Amino acid sequence: MARGSERSASRAEPRHLRDVHLHVLAVVIFGLLAWFGIDGLDRGVAGLAVPWLIVGLAGAVRAILAVTGTLPARQVARGIMVLVAVGALTTGYALAPTGMDRGFVIAVDAVLAGALAAYAFLGEPRAVAGTP
Repeated sequence: MARGSERSASRAEPRHLRDVHLHVLAVVIFGLLAWFGIDGLDRGVAGLAVPWLIVGLAGAVRAILAVTGTLPARQVARGIMVLVAVGALTTGYALAPTGMDRGFVIAVDAVLAGALAAYAFLGEPRAVAGTP
């Protein structure tokens, strides 16, 4: 019987509290991405490092704001994240090396920018039927 009451108690808590562990995971993932960007700057691969740093920092800040509950209005947060993603992709395109590696660098930067844009739209708690 205790299990049933635990389940109903977990259903009663707000959605954003149930998503905290996912946002903490996002903080770790985006933080690692930023760290690898800093490491890439030391290695001289700016075409990958700078966009990784931009995407990593923006995603980590967005996830931290989601965990603390201080995220600004949804439309503002989404717009800023999409603009940062476009900026990261543009920076990656501008810094991509010439030669045969150029396409690879641009493709990797595009995937990361797409991941940041996807997190902007999909990383918010959805309304669940029966919850406020």
